[in-house]
Amino acid sequence: MSRRKSKVKVVWRKLGKEKAWGQATIGENLIEIDPRLGAKRQLEVLCHEQVHLTFPGMTEAEVDRAGKDLAKLLWAENYRKVVLDPNAKPPRIT
Repeated sequence: MSRRKSKVKVVWRKLGKEKAWGQATIGENLIEIDPRLGAKRQLEVLCHEQVHLTFPGMTEAEVDRAGKDLAKLLWAENYRKVVLDPNAKPPRIT
């Protein structure tokens, strides 16, 4: 039986000092993404950083290719980020 992984936390903050679009902290299951990116680039960076967390042994080139391929597929299938009112309750999907 596999051990359940802890939930990944995604934080949106400006990463100008880090000179990065995103970064993943493997021990903390934390992904940070610069909110100034366009929607498609945000999806690509999110996929890229998640690949880092899921497969920490992959090279940067392998992670980059996997993140781009996954983001391209999701974008082509019309997956988009939906911004809700911060006080709104998200819809329940069953």
